[in-house]
Amino acid sequence: MTQITYNNSISEIRRGYSLFRRKYAIPRMIPLTVAFLITIGLGVDFIIRDLQSDTTSYIGYILTAISTAMLVSLWMRPYTAQKKLISVIEAMGEERYTARFYDDRIEIDTDIIPKDVETEIVAITKHGVEAVENPDIIKTAETELIKPETSVIGITTERLYSVEDRELFCLFVNKALIYIFPKRCMTEEQIQEIKKYFEEKAI
Repeated sequence: MTQITYNNSISEIRRGYSLFRRKYAIPRMIPLTVAFLITIGLGVDFIIRDLQSDTTSYIGYILTAISTAMLVSLWMRPYTAQKKLISVIEAMGEERYTARFYDDRIEIDTDIIPKDVETEIVAITKHGVEAVENPDIIKTAETELIKPETSVIGITTERLYSVEDRELFCLFVNKALIYIFPKRCMTEEQIQEIKKYFEEKAI
């Protein structure tokens, strides 16, 4: 078993998202892009024909405007989604991870360290909703809030795909989930072990 402990910087998350988009989103976007370009071409052709024949028709303008708007939206949507994702991540506390690579699975613990905020515990009493002053209850609640969560990724049950570049490993799960393992958090031995792991599992 290989185990690594790491966190992800914003630049690494952007890089991972970019690799994810290149692998899954862009191949789906290309056929739609071609279709929209053809539609734009038809719209422009309608406009040119109308101008040459001195007729008044808005079909070409409407076709061109709608197709252009949809084309721009198609390519802007991933960047907008990435911006929202980064905003959410920045609003959260720091996340630390521990990944364990087994023969049949990968386990990843997510430990969220929240930003400094005041914690208030409330309870429903006969007098209504009241704040709880008991420090033991507050301490227990805070412990539950930052309790690590473990994700289990089955090697044989999931459709996995990995990518390596100069700074990190990316693991794509089911075309919907990405895990980023930065090399800066690993020793050279760990880097070679993870590379060998992905190669042997044909991921």
